[in-house]
Amino acid sequence: MEICMDRDKLQEFTRRVTQASRTELIVIMYDVILEDTAAARRALERDDTAEYERELKHAGRFVNELMGALDYRYGISRELLSLYSYLNKTLIRARMCREIVLLETADAMVQKLRDAFAQVSEQDTSGPMMRNTEQVYVGLTYGRGSLNESYLDPSGAKRGFMA
Repeated sequence: MEICMDRDKLQEFTRRVTQASRTELIVIMYDVILEDTAAARRALERDDTAEYERELKHAGRFVNELMGALDYRYGISRELLSLYSYLNKTLIRARMCREIVLLETADAMVQKLRDAFAQVSEQDTSGPMMRNTEQVYVGLTYGRGSLNESYLDPSGAKRGFMA
């Protein structure tokens, strides 16, 4: 799979994923879709159709992941499936027609869903899905003629698989 976003954004999303609860992971997926559609819009403005299609395909893969993650024991899953299906069709049409209005429609849907899940994630006390990950605290200090970045892993624990 090709990486579509720049290195800084990728690191930001990676850091967020390592500390995310179940509902925060969904919010992150929405954020990735929004980032992809924004990058597609910039590519379309530059007339770079290859990047435009690549970004929208990447967004579509995340929509498919959201569809696959639905738990049908809950009634809302059927409604979300319907929304995700419409979103997927909108992204496909945007890819084929190259119309900004279709990207705006997709963005509006994703933003509303993202905002709703962000509110839910604030109440989610389940903790991070990933265990035994690095906690990163970053700080900047001034040195003689330089700016130094430092980080601290407060747990002091070893990471990785425990035997």
